[in-house]
Amino acid sequence: MTKHILVATDGSDMSRKAVDMAATAAKGFGARVTVLHVLLHGSRAEEASHLAEVEHLVRHASAAAMPDLENVPGSMTDLFRAARTNAETALIVSALGDRIADAAAEHARSKGVDDVQVSVRQGDYAETILETAEETGADLIVLGSRGLGGLKGLLLGSVSNKVAQHAPCSVLTVR
Repeated sequence: MTKHILVATDGSDMSRKAVDMAATAAKGFGARVTVLHVLLHGSRAEEASHLAEVEHLVRHASAAAMPDLENVPGSMTDLFRAARTNAETALIVSALGDRIADAAAEHARSKGVDDVQVSVRQGDYAETILETAEETGADLIVLGSRGLGGLKGLLLGSVSNKVAQHAPCSVLTVR
């Protein structure tokens, strides 16, 4: 029986479908849910920019990372340009990650899941998902077949494939 579901989200439309599926399954099984977001540290700025535009998070990231900034940038690209240090860039990425995970958790709760935890971690996407599944004792991992990762044409589905091949539990890949 499924008691703990780990759902990975990157803020993409596909990961929103994964959160929907995880919430539906959790409600049916009476399972708890852990929402995982793996931070985009080291990724290209245009990936983070796309992510922010999808989630409309520029204002949130700006306020969380650089509250003293006088003019809120109009795009995530502009916000990254306004970052004066690597530490500010890391704060922007962390603020985005926190908001994406919190929004996914709120969505799962709105679908009737009572026990929802949030985890935001840094690392390789697939490895971090696998490690988190083991650490939390998840008996089901739910993730999208593709997200916002780079080299889309070459690596489509590589994270979901790696997770499916190496997971310590069942994996549900949402399309």
